[in-house]
Amino acid sequence: MTPPPLRFDSQGEELRFWRGLVHAIQSADALLEDCLAKRLGLSAAVDVFLSHSARMIHADAGLVRLLGTDGPVLTRQLGRFVAPVEELLQTPGPHALDDGHTLFVNRLSLGELPLGTYALSLPGHFSDGGAQVMALVDALGEQLDSALLGFLALSEGRGPLERLDELSERTAFRPHARIGNYELLGPLGAGGMGQVMVARSVGPGGVGRVVALKRILPELCADPDLVQQFLDEARIGLRLSHPNLVSVYDFGEVAGAYYLAMELVRGVDLGRVLDSPIGALPLPLASTVIVQSLAGLHAAHTLRAEDGGALNLVHRDLSPSNLMVGFDGRMKVLDFGVAKMRLQRTVTLPGVVKGKALYMSPEQAVGDPVDARSDLFAMGLVLYEALTRVQPFWREKEDETMQAIVSDEAPRHPLIPEQVWRVIERALRKDRTQRFASAVEMSEALARAVPPEGEAELGRAVAVHFPDWLRELRGWDVTEPGSAAGVAKAKTRVSRAIR
Repeated sequence: MTPPPLRFDSQGEELRFWRGLVHAIQSADALLEDCLAKRLGLSAAVDVFLSHSARMIHADAGLVRLLGTDGPVLTRQLGRFVAPVEELLQTPGPHALDDGHTLFVNRLSLGELPLGTYALSLPGHFSDGGAQVMALVDALGEQLDSALLGFLALSEGRGPLERLDELSERTAFRPHARIGNYELLGPLGAGGMGQVMVARSVGPGGVGRVVALKRILPELCADPDLVQQFLDEARIGLRLSHPNLVSVYDFGEVAGAYYLAMELVRGVDLGRVLDSPIGALPLPLASTVIVQSLAGLHAAHTLRAEDGGALNLVHRDLSPSNLMVGFDGRMKVLDFGVAKMRLQRTVTLPGVVKGKALYMSPEQAVGDPVDARSDLFAMGLVLYEALTRVQPFWREKEDETMQAIVSDEAPRHPLIPEQVWRVIERALRKDRTQRFASAVEMSEALARAVPPEGEAELGRAVAVHFPDWLRELRGWDVTEPGSAAGVAKAKTRVSRAIR
């Protein structure tokens, strides 16, 4: 299948594309090389690559499947494909799906030898047939091909496929890799600027704590602006303290690379919950999710500096993906105040709507200054989606989405009762002065409209639908550092950590 030609409407659009392509290649290559150097097994490296590449181009599902001598030996999937894609995975190129997504399929190979398939699914159909996105997916696939050569060189076998057979037996994280006082256990994923690992602090007598260890991506360590932003995130995180915010325990530097040790949240993000059989949340559970999240937001919005002055923190990037639903029924707001740095490191292509753009406030969409009321607009959209699984301002193209956020009114969905609609409608006012004045005010209004359930009810509802992930998270706590048992247990955990 011949790929459609690349066409650009302007020189600026073409320059933006090629810059994005170069950044994608460089960052993917550096990340895979780093996984190899840090003794991650092939499975873990593929997980990190898949998470990173999907995040870069705003894909909501992805898959890597590697072949051995007798068929697939390793399959890793991120997110969920709504439409059937198995037959389409046999044909490289872009495929428009009936559910409104486009599937981009790349065939992995060494010369003429097929090694497997790499595919990403993006929302929307593309006027150019998806040529620009396909070019980016092909480039990322070539980086994965090159990385496979590095892993194959570590194994024995008469040919590449036989080596993949052997490597598929080593899907566990390889122990003894450390960052500072933390032993790495496995990957959780990678974003636009940071790589997140499950790690255990190593203390006297083997006493330690399992944490989420975030470090700046290796290719970004030489960028002083991004390093400063990471330092700012550390300073803010160490000051934030609230049950509905993620705690930051530690901050350090090893060989010029900075890291943060944070609370490992035992739960799943709201986006995954809505994409699971749970689907749209019942009113009391949706109220619980939003009321708790607003409590965490209020704590951050009102945080003061050491001299007593207001810090005026604004999240700027709220969405279901960074609202974690704990198995204990407690909500956690992730990544507070780091939206700006993340958006700077993603690849923006014409006709591709950035996932987080769907939750921007009108003032953020037009580049005006933002304040805490911008976060309340985003929370109104999250509540709307939690009750309906509909994103009211979604359009196929980014500029159309942004225009809808600025100009269109969100339609009332039949699943939203009148008393809740009054809360959502006020949160979504285009004029910020007409919105709720604070997260507490919005929380109180929602709680009056729909009294929230207790934490136990929310925790049980999520645990019932994610039993495997709950079991794996508990397994991290009982794994002995560096033990053979720990390595064996880790084999089944790594892939699920980012799904």
